[in-house]
Amino acid sequence: MSSRYDVHELKEQEMVLNMGPQHPSTHGVLRVMLHLEGENIRKATPYIGYLHRGTEKLAEVHKYYHIVPYTDRMDYLAAPSNNLGYVQAVEKLLGIESDVPERAQYMRVVMAELARIASHLVWLGTHALDIGALSLFLYTFREREMINDLFEKYCGARV
Repeated sequence: MSSRYDVHELKEQEMVLNMGPQHPSTHGVLRVMLHLEGENIRKATPYIGYLHRGTEKLAEVHKYYHIVPYTDRMDYLAAPSNNLGYVQAVEKLLGIESDVPERAQYMRVVMAELARIASHLVWLGTHALDIGALSLFLYTFREREMINDLFEKYCGARV
């Protein structure tokens, strides 16, 4: 069955409901078409979307250091993690990964881990908010702000 369905194919008591995407800015990433009979899910068909921004094509025609701002924006909650993956790949391709100072390697890991924690804090806070736990939302965003302050002091960016 395609994403379009014929109403005549539905059973008498069946209802079709689209679940997801969960946030307006995540259009195209995942949708699940649910076939319901009352409260029971009879069939769930996932439709995996592709959120394509053309970054690969941009990378083909720009110098490697011009692409870092694009990798920065691929995941706005954990930007340093994407930067780290890209920069390490470029260094490996150029054969200069052994030239990266040890201190810089440690700082990269610390930044990536802080980004991961900040991203998880957004997840935890917003999901708690969805079930009515406002206090946890406030606590997690307070902690995330502390991490963003560290990012701002380190590189000037809060994202």
